[in-house]
Amino acid sequence: MTAERKGFVLPACLSEKTLAAGRSDGDSPSVVYAFADGRFAGNPAAVVLYHRYPTAAECLQLARRFRQPVTVFLRPLKETGHFEIRWFTQNAELDLCGHGTFAATFWLFRADYGPIDRIFYHSRSGLLNAWRQGDVIHVALPVIHTKPADPMEYDAVQRCIGVPVREIRKAYDDYIVVVDNERVVLDYAPNFQSIAQIDCRGIVVTAQVDSNGVLGEFDIVSRVFLPRIAIDEDQVCVSAHCKLYPYWAKVLGRTDLRALQASEGGGVLELSSWGDRIIVRGSAKLS
Repeated sequence: MTAERKGFVLPACLSEKTLAAGRSDGDSPSVVYAFADGRFAGNPAAVVLYHRYPTAAECLQLARRFRQPVTVFLRPLKETGHFEIRWFTQNAELDLCGHGTFAATFWLFRADYGPIDRIFYHSRSGLLNAWRQGDVIHVALPVIHTKPADPMEYDAVQRCIGVPVREIRKAYDDYIVVVDNERVVLDYAPNFQSIAQIDCRGIVVTAQVDSNGVLGEFDIVSRVFLPRIAIDEDQVCVSAHCKLYPYWAKVLGRTDLRALQASEGGGVLELSSWGDRIIVRGSAKLS
């Protein structure tokens, strides 16, 4: 079975069971809500699979048509369980998108894509892998370390944020803004135009959770703003947690953390480490 869409082929190995579980032929993408559960809506991603990739320009055009925060493009490789993966927002291709990888993993397992219990992704950020235990998806992603912002960067981000901060750190693409308490994160009213002027992919605002407060079941809380890549507020940003985890694990002196992204949709991420990788666990659902 094949389906032609602008010269690209849906692989014949996709069975009727696969198509029923989650069709992906370019015109009808599967939309998966990563980190969705009974309380939180999670973060949607469109997932499409091609035997041959569209061009980058065509991927971007498709991402705009699908109108999801991220569209994940998959291409099966010769070795069973190995896929090339690319991630596009509506105006950019990303180096790494954890929630898109999580969504793709959920879709591939649900579609029963071959006799595999572990998936390997070949990406712009190197080799990534994912697996499942029961209904829980696990994705291993690279730890991304941060360093203190220099004085000029600190002043620029502080002015943009407009709330008192404890610390500002910089990754290669984002600024991490640490504030004093969870309420600052929950109540923060972003100025997207100002944030878009900062020379970075986005801004992450985070705090330790008060164990006696309303979020006491979590360890850390964050919100993520990415207007430069057409995502004003990301509902659940896993790549941000690749930067938050090493910082908070050191501050809290713990290797297992439970994180809440307090966006409108929201999502819970269970975080741990394995060598130079962060292991992100959670649930998902099809739209």
